[in-house]
Amino acid sequence: MTSLRETVIRHARMPARRQLWTFAWLAVGSQGEAILSVLSTIALARTTTASEAGKVFFAQSLMSVWFLLCDPRLEDAAQRYVPLQQSRDGGGAALFGRLLRWDVGIGAGASGVALLITLAGYQIGGVPGDLAVLLTLAIITGGAISSTGSAGAAFALTGRLKWLGRVRLRCAVVLFLLTLGGLLVGGPAGYLAGQAAGALVTAAVLAREAMKSIHSTYGPPVPGVAMPTGLVRFSVKASTATSAAAASESGLLALAGVVGGPTLVTILKISLAPARIYTSLISPVASMLQPRLAEAAAVGEGRRIRTDVTRSSLALGALGAGALVAAAPFIGPALGLAYGPSYAQTGTAALLLLAVACAKGGVSWSKVLPLAIGKPGWRLAFLTIEGLLNLGLLLAAVWVAPEPIATAVTFGWGALALTVLGSAFWVLSLRRLVVCHD
Repeated sequence: MTSLRETVIRHARMPARRQLWTFAWLAVGSQGEAILSVLSTIALARTTTASEAGKVFFAQSLMSVWFLLCDPRLEDAAQRYVPLQQSRDGGGAALFGRLLRWDVGIGAGASGVALLITLAGYQIGGVPGDLAVLLTLAIITGGAISSTGSAGAAFALTGRLKWLGRVRLRCAVVLFLLTLGGLLVGGPAGYLAGQAAGALVTAAVLAREAMKSIHSTYGPPVPGVAMPTGLVRFSVKASTATSAAAASESGLLALAGVVGGPTLVTILKISLAPARIYTSLISPVASMLQPRLAEAAAVGEGRRIRTDVTRSSLALGALGAGALVAAAPFIGPALGLAYGPSYAQTGTAALLLLAVACAKGGVSWSKVLPLAIGKPGWRLAFLTIEGLLNLGLLLAAVWVAPEPIATAVTFGWGALALTVLGSAFWVLSLRRLVVCHD
């Protein structure tokens, strides 16, 4: 007991003021995005039926799954290799520009293929006309945002994460206003059209500012820069792991639409709302940890890695416990007030899924530590297994409890048990990861 108390005291120091300001702006940006997204979902649920809203969510989830398969997600490769390239031959700016262009080009190509598939499905009668319109608009949104991750990496590379939080908040406000305006004018199709317009604006702003930031820090691009050795292999593993992580929600909603129908999609979407808000609140921690852990790994300082990891786990573990205690009495009535009285029954499922988010938050360093030490395969293997198990849990929940509310609650219990086991795995693996790196 004394040893545990000493460990907590030793790692519970307050971070520097600069780090607090960076966290605050990143949190404001991510929270702004999450809250405004929830508000737009509330507006959709309030102005349409559960079936109509479910079609929109289904189209969005299918789009997400498609781009999870096609988007290379080069932001992790940029954060690892751009500084190395800069120190080797001064080609950091050229490498970043190349990675960003690749991301934009691949996203545009994936959008074109998805639009052709949608058109073909409509022509042969496999896709109804209203769903084809929703899918088309969702695909445009997905293609636009596919490069925003790589653009955002520029601000981590140049120490401007605080500015990134500000611009994300501004873009989120524009996106929300366009989405709400589209909903009021054109219903569900207008809702997705407004999202598409906002996504295009966001992508253009981030890409422009990213290149300006990179050039101001690394100088103008150097022509004839060779690709770093190992970049492609690293990118494949890292992007596949990131896609697997992002697939957890979109893949679930897509499967829910197939096996449970639009109403189950809507129930799960609403039940996940509190978890999304909490996840967006703590997401800056991983963004701030990644460059610190990568720097410590580069110089072989395993002690620094363990210290940063322990501090983040203690802080986010306490925050998660407090969030659960505070939310438990109010989560059901709050969802009923926001989405409509009939959705107050989602409170139990929402609390379970919030507990899942809190448990994952306690080991949020697991998102970036394998990447920082050059072992993306660890994260890829874990997320692949976790994703497949979650999909299996949803299928089992639909079979055991076919009614949508009961399905969501059953799935919530299974997901919580799986997350506790996963968190224990990362805690037990920390020592081996750091020792293997050393």
